[in-house]
Amino acid sequence: MSIIKILVGSIVILALAGGAVQFKSTNEYWSLTMNKEMAKNSVQNGVLRIYDFAKSLFDDGVKQL
Repeated sequence: MSIIKILVGSIVILALAGGAVQFKSTNEYWSLTMNKEMAKNSVQNGVLRIYDFAKSLFDDGVKQL
């Protein structure tokens, strides 16, 4: 169960970091809006960067053997 929480949390953080979620407010209400396309691209780019980073760590570890 905790792996699912970490995965969902990571997706939310990547979407927030990519600017896919915006805060809007007026005198009457507050709202969070999400641009689905930006969220999708942000998550995909984040996952690719994490994959590339992990792959480089693994490759460096293999080279040291």
